[in-house]
Amino acid sequence: MKVRRYLKDGKVKIKLESLDDLWHLYNVLSPNDIVISRTSRRIRIGNDDARKQESIRKTMVLKIQVEDVAFHSFSNRVRIKGTILEGPEDLVSIGSYHTFNMEVGNSLTIIKEHWPKFSLKRLKQAENAKESPLALIIMIEDGSAEIFLAADFGIREAVSITTSISRKRGSQKAHDATMREFYGDVTMAVRSQLEQNKPNIIVIAGPGFVKDHFKDYLQDSGIPNLPQIMVESTNSTGVPGAKEILYRGVISKAVQGIKLEKETQLMEEILSNVAKGNGLGAYGPEEVQRAVQYGAVEELLITDKKLREGSEEERHRMDQLIRDTEKSRGNFHIVSTEHPAGDQLENLGGIAALLRFSIGV
Repeated sequence: MKVRRYLKDGKVKIKLESLDDLWHLYNVLSPNDIVISRTSRRIRIGNDDARKQESIRKTMVLKIQVEDVAFHSFSNRVRIKGTILEGPEDLVSIGSYHTFNMEVGNSLTIIKEHWPKFSLKRLKQAENAKESPLALIIMIEDGSAEIFLAADFGIREAVSITTSISRKRGSQKAHDATMREFYGDVTMAVRSQLEQNKPNIIVIAGPGFVKDHFKDYLQDSGIPNLPQIMVESTNSTGVPGAKEILYRGVISKAVQGIKLEKETQLMEEILSNVAKGNGLGAYGPEEVQRAVQYGAVEELLITDKKLREGSEEERHRMDQLIRDTEKSRGNFHIVSTEHPAGDQLENLGGIAALLRFSIGV
């Protein structure tokens, strides 16, 4: 991400350079922000006789006041909807609605009355960091495969494949033929994901031996420049199996710095401490705020949803909590509700903390 700051005027100019940048943009924007960007809008030309009017798309620069922001991971874009404040008067009606569809390569200007520290920190990290590691997780067993992408924006299912497999007790030849066909379908899906998303690592996992056989098939498939492949056993398949991979830190053994694994492990540790009742896990706004006041917070976790959708007053309060945590040398994490750790945190009120010491009742 390229960022230029004009904070005296409340302005930040951004150029989006990666999928992670879209996720950061989604979390930085809030209702009532002002956004300026080049866009296209369908307009009618010709006289008032509808039969002689023509509808065409015109490129223009618009300024809108944000009402709603949505992250569409399936189409790799952020949709910013709001009312038009400024634009070509002969082409648009001030006060009408418009939606910016922001994609990699687009630029925009954001204007806020107040830039909270967590937003500026997120932009700084996005500006300095290389594109975050992306992992392709393949959960596979007989006749069933689910392929997930794991990155800063969470876990999302990319492809699900189901094939009817002939049983061995019927005919070994028929069984082997249907398994090869199944492996071929999964390999085709993997090839597509490699071309679209360029993951840093492939993790093939599942409860049986199919994962080992598929690894051999994939390596012999002739796909050029395959990333590193790891094979892992799991107790479950689907999302629970993918979460198991993340919790065990499998991906970070090969690719350092993937944010998602760290957050999953922190949430498990907080929940474990809460269950033990040892005073080292806190959750909910009041309990966490008290821990911050004591300087006891080692790791502060807040969901992106709480920061993005809270009232202006609540976002200011969260900003102050973050500042106070960092003053006492604690760490702060924005946790995506797009993956299981974020769901768990949202169920705890959207905020939780791992404490360095117990503060008592």
